Amino acid sequence: MTTLEIPDIGKSCTTPSSWDELTADQVCYIMKLYDRVLRSELSLLDFNVRVLYYLMGMRHGWRSVRWEKLASISEVDNRNANIYMLCERCLEWLFKEADGKAVLNYSSVVNPLPSVKPGLFRRRLFGPADALQDLSFGEFRHAATALNVFFKSQNTDDLDECIAHLYRVRARQYNRAGRFVEDITNNNMSIARKRVSRMKDWQKTLIMLWFASCINYLQTGTVQIDGEDVDMSRLFSSEKSKDGELSCTWQDLTIAIAKEQTIGNMERVDEEPLYSIIGIMWHNYKDNKRHEKIGKTN
Repeated sequence: MTTLEIPDIGKSCTTPSSWDELTADQVCYIMKLYDRVLRSELSLLDFNVRVLYYLMGMRHGWRSVRWEKLASISEVDNRNANIYMLCERCLEWLFKEADGKAVLNYSSVVNPLPSVKPGLFRRRLFGPADALQDLSFGEFRHAATALNVFFKSQNTDDLDECIAHLYRVRARQYNRAGRFVEDITNNNMSIARKRVSRMKDWQKTLIMLWFASCINYLQTGTVQIDGEDVDMSRLFSSEKSKDGELSCTWQDLTIAIAKEQTIGNMERVDEEPLYSIIGIMWHNYKDNKRHEKIGKTN
């Protein structure tokens, strides 16, 4: 957290200094505002000022406009300069440069939208837990594939398909990963996509950024499984092709594990919890390293 001292009024306040320090409500507020920036309803500077005011617990509205009319030009300029400086210092973690543009640098695996109600009289859709801990491997694989297609096509239908694998209506029984959501089949996929299409744009954007952050975490971070720290970067370090893309896809991984017959066929592998599959990948990695070490000694 960042502590700000305001000597003129003798007060101080703290503001978050990373995405992980934001509450779910704060994340949603920022995404709603950012959606207005994407729609050209707000400038990036106005966005920063509103976010700063919100995080500091200050109001931004007609009172500040009225104060500007009553204050002198020097007072207004001085205040604006201070606000601009605070935005630069306190909100630099919000953005990153991409293709010469400033885009949100969302990097949290905590799900800020555990459930979404796409419409007043619509059924509530429930999403995965933090860091995708209750997601099945099949749900993850299909959602990750659809997200990758969306990044290339920029077609909202592909994004809706991705989210449909993550957010679904409640079911009476839980699946093998521990989620009480209905199964996705070829028969109900169109219905699931239609439900997701009713979500607001900022909700879809937030889910997309959060899921992409989770994928990055599962390829570069450290995951704890059964008390053991699994360095995911070691699992994926050798899976990069020359152009930076994963040479081994999630579909390839499903086929490889199905061939081992440690779990069962491909359908059975898809039903297994995501973190169970990661545990198998880590076991195979350590096993291969042991064989390599034995081979070198011989």
